[in-house]
Amino acid sequence: MRTLRKKLFYSLVLLDSVRCSGTSYNEDGLEVELEKRDAGNTTWAAPIIAVPSQHWEGVDGNWSTFEIRVGTPANVFRVLLVTSWQETWVVWGSATGHCNVSAGVSPDCGEARGGLFDNNTSSTWENGQEQFLGLNEALGYDGEGQYGFDTVGIGYTNDTGPTLTHQVVSAIFSNSYWFGILGLGFQPSNLTGYGDPQASFSDTLFSNGSISSKSWSYTAGAYYRLKSVYGNLIFGGYDASRFMPNKVVFTMTGDNLRDIVVTIRNITATTEQGNTTLMSTPEFAFIDSAVPELWLPVAVCQQFEKAFGLTLDQASGLYLVNDTTHQNLMNMNPSITFTLANQKSGGSTIDIVLPYAAFYLDVKPPVLVNKTSHYFPIKSTSDNTLYTLGRAFLQEAYVTSHYESRTFNVSQCIFDDTASPRVIALPPTLPSPGPGSSGSGNQGSESESKHKKLSGGAIAGIVIGALALLLLLGALIFLCLRRRKREPDPPSTPPVEIDTGKRIDQPPSGQVSNYASEVDGQEKIEIQGNPIMFPQELEAEVPQAGPSYVRGVTEAGAMSPIREQKTPMAELGAEEGGLVEGHGEGYREQDDSPRSGDGERGLDHIVSPNSNTMPSLMGRGRPIRTSGSPTVSEATQSTWSPSTPVRRRGSKFEERFGD
Repeated sequence: MRTLRKKLFYSLVLLDSVRCSGTSYNEDGLEVELEKRDAGNTTWAAPIIAVPSQHWEGVDGNWSTFEIRVGTPANVFRVLLVTSWQETWVVWGSATGHCNVSAGVSPDCGEARGGLFDNNTSSTWENGQEQFLGLNEALGYDGEGQYGFDTVGIGYTNDTGPTLTHQVVSAIFSNSYWFGILGLGFQPSNLTGYGDPQASFSDTLFSNGSISSKSWSYTAGAYYRLKSVYGNLIFGGYDASRFMPNKVVFTMTGDNLRDIVVTIRNITATTEQGNTTLMSTPEFAFIDSAVPELWLPVAVCQQFEKAFGLTLDQASGLYLVNDTTHQNLMNMNPSITFTLANQKSGGSTIDIVLPYAAFYLDVKPPVLVNKTSHYFPIKSTSDNTLYTLGRAFLQEAYVTSHYESRTFNVSQCIFDDTASPRVIALPPTLPSPGPGSSGSGNQGSESESKHKKLSGGAIAGIVIGALALLLLLGALIFLCLRRRKREPDPPSTPPVEIDTGKRIDQPPSGQVSNYASEVDGQEKIEIQGNPIMFPQELEAEVPQAGPSYVRGVTEAGAMSPIREQKTPMAELGAEEGGLVEGHGEGYREQDDSPRSGDGERGLDHIVSPNSNTMPSLMGRGRPIRTSGSPTVSEATQSTWSPSTPVRRRGSKFEERFGD
């Protein structure tokens, strides 16, 4: 009955789309306004809107899944969207033990896992290698897959989304990943060698002209909002009705496996009793929808425990929430604010606020063995390269990523069931922000600062103040001139007579100062004939925080060294002593040129999307990071490109799979 209802729904959508060109429809069949941005005579392609499955499901929360078609004839699978990966995965029905009955999973788990894939039934399947999945291994996720190529499409039928041939598909065996995935990344995969990169689904959409830019927008949806708000995915644009615009622009890192990185400046919990600081030390964090939890520093998780009465279950490693704890949290009704920025200091910030309902999730087998519970989705780690904002965060955050410019935006979601969707295409080249700006605003946003005209009262006040200042200056000048006239002229210093053949007696120190007190109008202080120079405060080049660039940093407090003159004045000639016109060698000017520091790299090292160099990514290892920058040591040696291939290690399944 559900299948018949869906076919009827999509048939009506197709019929209306034929009648009304220039419009599209969302998951509820509502008309969507498509705005095509013009640049000269160029019209951008309409963005592609993925249709949710209208299911809320999962073993670690209620998640909004999406439907994809794989194989020929096409079979429909419900999958989760992954912002950190570029491949398509489906659960392999031929793998022995894919239902994990020993952990309490039903032996008939195929439907609950979004459908099971049988590569033998697809006429377009091209068999490849058996390999590890490699995604989030450092967080404890594992699994294996039979890789190959097949036809992949978005949506329930061909009418609801594009269909692409020869796409990388992995039939997976994993207890870590309950559903298959649709990776949103634009980087290619390399399954057989370094010289044979395979384009991702997103990149193929761009290369065949289906979308105008290498971009996507995504929010996970929120089961607890209104009458449940489904997730939203758009290739090549964004839906301006789904978020609150802001002017913070984030720059991607050079790490292909961990590129959408933000800085968490602080985390604050707000209740009726006031605010509680849960995190105050800025840290970099990766936005990754592949995992449900928020991976945070150990000290931060301890603050969560203290503020909300949470207890860590040692067996599962989860903060399980019983009925008593849940009721206490309901009474507190906290909202948790994440203040995000591009870097650890300077620049603009954006607040993403999550209600307690976003943290009240269900957990089932096989995550918990033979039992179910509620849990609070945070996990602690002492590795500062693994801090992650997972799918729970994306229930309230809307992310738009633009890979040509290597920038992205994070905004607070809007939940309004009366708002009409407004989908806007993104061009391949975004306009550059003005000098001194923290970046162009979120798409369609208004300028935060506007010029305001001065009122008449303000102008009158300025005029009166200026006149008063002029009168005061005139009075001071009059008093100074009057005092100077009354002062007697100082007695002249008698000349020193020099007799031929006689030694010159050393004049008093005051006379020496008179001889060398002024040269070309510049004051020059000497003691016992030695010129003394005072250190000067040099102007340092202050880096301006830019939206899309990492500027060079000048060493703080850098000062040109001052060379001390140790030659006595009596031993210097007239020119060397500075007693003739000009300063001479006895007066050395300081070098005002700023010296570049050892901080972040300058504009010559901006990552280019067309660059053919990159950090080493083939080994699947994550680079060691420092707390100074999200673009770590590898970013100072090479650059990254969206066309960078990814290769993983080969492996056998050790008799886990059937024949």
